[in-house]
Amino acid sequence: MKRFLVWLCLAGVAAALAGREARSAEAEGTVSFPLELAILDPDGKDKLPPYIVMFEKGLDQDGKDVRGPLGRLEALRGASKLFPESNDNPGLPVVLRGLRFHRQQSADGTAHYEIELLGEFNTIKVPVKPEEMQKFLAGEVATFSLKGEKNFGLYSYVSTMKMTMQLRRDELLIFKIEGDFNFREGLFTYTSKSKKLTPPANRDYLFRGQRSELPALPTI
Repeated sequence: MKRFLVWLCLAGVAAALAGREARSAEAEGTVSFPLELAILDPDGKDKLPPYIVMFEKGLDQDGKDVRGPLGRLEALRGASKLFPESNDNPGLPVVLRGLRFHRQQSADGTAHYEIELLGEFNTIKVPVKPEEMQKFLAGEVATFSLKGEKNFGLYSYVSTMKMTMQLRRDELLIFKIEGDFNFREGLFTYTSKSKKLTPPANRDYLFRGQRSELPALPTI
């Protein structure tokens, strides 16, 4: 009896995985790559993307005032044109402009995927775990982790972000975002308090997205 139950459980798992792969393959047949999805702020105006603020109030994770180093770091990337009002923010605004998914096929027919997170000035591009991409294309909730690094010599920074989302036909729903940011100025390193964003009480998602052509930006 125990053997039968174990077999039944394994068969159920195999069937679920086969169903996901079938849904993923079917969805992939209707998706053209690169798949571009603009992120929109439901609470904003004019269908602009959202932005989050690291180092809120100009403070690091220990409450230390780092507005001076932050200002010099921001001067390297330039002032925001999408959100001019954010230039007066003492923290570090980070724009979430959109996501771009890439697909490449190796000689043996295996598909490989990459995801780009576009900001205002540049993009982060990383490989995607095949199982997460299968879930995403099958319309299931998937989680993607991104990491970007940039070294200007005197300055360098590391940005990480984890995003939980779901593709519902042509609509993208983002449910949760976790982000970290640290940068170095000379011999000193500054770390922001971790950012964790979840949906507001009046809806079940944080941000939404839609298929739209996105700009070509330099990759870090």
